[in-house]
Amino acid sequence: MPTNRKTSLRYDPQTIDTKWQARWESDGLHQTKDDGLKPKWYALTMYPYPSGDLHIGHWYAMSPADTYARFMRMKGYNVLFPMGFDAFGLPAENAAIRNKVDPSEWTFANIERMRKQLKSMGPVFDWEREVITCDPDYYRWNQWLFLKLYEKGLAYRAEAAVNWCPGCQTVLANEQVVDGKCERSEDVVIRREMEQWFLRITSYADELIDFSKVIDWPERIKSMQTNWVGRSEGVKVGFDISEYRLDQDDISVFTTRIDTIFGVTFLALAPENH
Repeated sequence: MPTNRKTSLRYDPQTIDTKWQARWESDGLHQTKDDGLKPKWYALTMYPYPSGDLHIGHWYAMSPADTYARFMRMKGYNVLFPMGFDAFGLPAENAAIRNKVDPSEWTFANIERMRKQLKSMGPVFDWEREVITCDPDYYRWNQWLFLKLYEKGLAYRAEAAVNWCPGCQTVLANEQVVDGKCERSEDVVIRREMEQWFLRITSYADELIDFSKVIDWPERIKSMQTNWVGRSEGVKVGFDISEYRLDQDDISVFTTRIDTIFGVTFLALAPENH
């Protein structure tokens, strides 16, 4: 019997996604159970800085992690896949000054906006495990960990040269210096001595490059770790400068090639050398 009913084949992603995301959230589909009997798997991607908007770079990093977390769940693993916001840093302070608002107000407003953007993409993050690094409930554990390092003599203060931005009134990483200027304020960066905190990771240099007792890492990861630690075998050699009647009689240098010492023709000393 003929009918005049028409069936629409148009796909409306906004309506369908909204419906099913609400269902997934109400069912707690992506929440990780602590007491599950399944084998455990931990998935992690870099927490974004709460600038206020996501961009393609965020999803370039997050999509593969989200895909792999889904894959491991399909294989029967109890996957923990948290999300959060790396909320400390100079950008929040600069933005607060520029917009004349409290840094926390600016930061948490951006977090709220970005949380909605993240959820709209439908990833499998467990939002019950959300981390916000500027929340006292979180950074109290950073402080606890630092105190433990300090108690064991692994955190100490010493003077060292830093990149200083006079406009931002803060220290910059080498990556934040572009053509000798601050990447944000474009002030000329200067080198200055400053007392600062260090962590004595050199105490663990041997352990960090001993791969016999840990996960069987790929060779390229082992090579990266070894190069990062930068442990070298060598000797210290003293060059006599007593003829110049200075406060010290020699300059001590480290070399991994003591066999080439007789080929030395000159000695250069960096300005920041102590």
